[in-house]
Amino acid sequence: MMETLYPLILLFLCSAVTAFGGTYVVRKAAVRAGLLDRPDDERRIHETETPRLGGLAIIFGFGFPLLLLAGNSHAAALVSKNIAYLCALLAAGSLIVGLGVYDDIVGADAPRKFAVQAASAVILVAFGFRFDKISLAGLSIDLGVVGWIVSIFWIVGVINAFNFIDGMDSLATVVGITITLAFGAIALIRADVFSLVVMAALGGSLIGFYPWNKPPAKIFMGDTGSMFIGLLLAALSIARPSKSPVVLAIGGPMLALALPVLDTLIVMKQRFSGRKVALLERVTGMFNADRRHIHHILIEKYGSAGKAIASIWIVSLLFAIAAVMTVPDETRIYGYSVGTAGFAGLIFFRYWFRRHSAGREQPVA
Repeated sequence: MMETLYPLILLFLCSAVTAFGGTYVVRKAAVRAGLLDRPDDERRIHETETPRLGGLAIIFGFGFPLLLLAGNSHAAALVSKNIAYLCALLAAGSLIVGLGVYDDIVGADAPRKFAVQAASAVILVAFGFRFDKISLAGLSIDLGVVGWIVSIFWIVGVINAFNFIDGMDSLATVVGITITLAFGAIALIRADVFSLVVMAALGGSLIGFYPWNKPPAKIFMGDTGSMFIGLLLAALSIARPSKSPVVLAIGGPMLALALPVLDTLIVMKQRFSGRKVALLERVTGMFNADRRHIHHILIEKYGSAGKAIASIWIVSLLFAIAAVMTVPDETRIYGYSVGTAGFAGLIFFRYWFRRHSAGREQPVA
């Protein structure tokens, strides 16, 4: 086990150092190129012009150390049995990175985003990142093509959920680190070396990026970073490197993603039912940006980014702990109890706080 642990620690440290140094370079380049996020509308929480495209440093911190470690025979052996999965991640990730850079620099509309995200999801699903069966009352039912469809929707949904939560300094980074650590712990319990390698690289790059992104942020990760992180987490939440079928169940890695996914679902439901207009307009309105996300609610309530991030992190941590505890049979029931506490915390922060501050904002459904 120690022979496996040493390359993982080295990968983690290399990713952190690479992302930290890469962020410095990207920030300088973004400032010189005028690629700044300006506080020019009511949705913006930051008050000063801030460079974006920090996601490029996260991606570089993730990928470059992996390439270096490939030169080490033992390190390469950690993923050699699942090289097809790694290639699928890199191919799908390349599409998402291209979309993110284009969106951060030029701007992309919703149809283009969904088209590229769906194409990335199809690549992952075709290479085995998919649900194969569902377990109900002790019965196992093969999903067939339905599993492909559900998996594509899941991947696209998580990509966008993580993109939406990137709404204030360091929030997506902190939540991403928390979920990544949970995924790493689950992979350790399952002896899933492939997921351990991917999470070591991602966790290191996020930690290396954090000093630049903590409040007040010196750089934002942008859609480039948030969508890439969402893609990796979505893929690893339904990965099957052991070659065993993936069962559609709420638990494990899926539970760790509960905060961004549930927050996004709640917001989309509110947007759909909030206006009495034509059906098509209500559907398209589900993807319009506004101030309904949990970080908007808490920043208004507290007036402090630090308190808002801490509150959201506590909920995210509860879901992460629950996710790890649901993996072993002996702690599963306790894991669901912790997950219930996380869900209660999410509902409390969203609805109790919003009700007490309703007089200072537009009402929501």
